[in-house]
Amino acid sequence: MPAGRIVRLPPFLDAAPFAALPRQPADPARLIAIGMMRDGDKERSYALLAAALRRLGDRRWTLTVIGDGPARSRIEPLYDPDRTMFRGAVPPESLPEVLAEADLFVWPAINEAFGMALLEAQAAGLPAVAGAAGGDAGGVAEILRHGETGLLVPPGDAAAFADAVAALLDDPARRRAMGEAARANVLARHDIAAAAAILDRTLARVVAGQAPA
Repeated sequence: MPAGRIVRLPPFLDAAPFAALPRQPADPARLIAIGMMRDGDKERSYALLAAALRRLGDRRWTLTVIGDGPARSRIEPLYDPDRTMFRGAVPPESLPEVLAEADLFVWPAINEAFGMALLEAQAAGLPAVAGAAGGDAGGVAEILRHGETGLLVPPGDAAAFADAVAALLDDPARRRAMGEAARANVLARHDIAAAAAILDRTLARVVAGQAPA
């Protein structure tokens, strides 16, 4: 199709329920991961996250895991039971409150397109550490701005993932600044209002017989 007839619509969500809730940083820092527990890339993401967390030494942190599925019995034993709380599946309407209780979103995102949970976490004011294949412009890298709203690491690299998490655990001020930038970025570029504006502008031009802008 001619490029002039293609309009990019970034991934979007209704950010209001997530952005409306205030956040209070905690000590120890509260990490959160969200993902279905199924065979394949999801299970590999959980395994890599567990391996990365074991590299954090004596840093203070806790982890909340949201998700369930057939691989749960293999995933749970990978994590330190004294630091990790498995909450299973959470209704979508409860996610804003759950994310408001966290400080940092962590997810290796192996072979993921972008992950709606990553958008939801940023809308809630959380910075994120995530894997991004080859630093591609699309996928995870399209919705997480490296060094601004979080940190991107090469996929499958537990050491790099651990280093990125450690960097944000060791710097609460940077973590908070990234969280604020993440919320602002989602509201500006990935909120349903931004998507509606793109669609409205595009349809208005088409109706007027003009090429999409």
